[in-house]
Amino acid sequence: MKRHGLLLNVTEPPPHMEEEFNAWYDEEHFPERLAIPGFRSARRWVADAPSGSGKYLATYELDSVAVLQSREYLSRFENPTPWSRRCLGKAVVFRRWALEQVSPGAADPHPAAKGVLFACGGASLDRLVVAGALQGRHFVASSGEPAHVALFDLAWPALHDPLPLEAGEEARLYRAYPGPRA
Repeated sequence: MKRHGLLLNVTEPPPHMEEEFNAWYDEEHFPERLAIPGFRSARRWVADAPSGSGKYLATYELDSVAVLQSREYLSRFENPTPWSRRCLGKAVVFRRWALEQVSPGAADPHPAAKGVLFACGGASLDRLVVAGALQGRHFVASSGEPAHVALFDLAWPALHDPLPLEAGEEARLYRAYPGPRA
């Protein structure tokens, strides 16, 4: 069975750089990543979150997690532009995961998603069910901690009941970022 990959980042710039950070993502970073063979699409999400906890989520859909070992990707990853170094170097939060989609193995993001529930933990999250979700996808990390991630595509607003989380798990609700998407 073919399994898709996902590159996922949780980031937050300092408040004084937020406008520049968003311009960098929309004007340089997404176009650069989407030019790499195997990057199928990318989308950003934003949360109403306490400062310093990861306001932005970026999801990059990959043909497979092996794309992140390609010459084309590593060349850009290991040689960031000056603007990339500035924006990421000033980030107050930066968490990154390289993920393999384990269930369903080849599902794409739901096209009607206006929000996403991001959950992560040290053990499989396949027991999590989100009432009203358009779909759920589960991932295992080849890099990034914790090792298990679930994304639930949602219509917005969507979540009425609290998610039943266990110790060591975290979750955050993000809405679609209003900037460009590909």
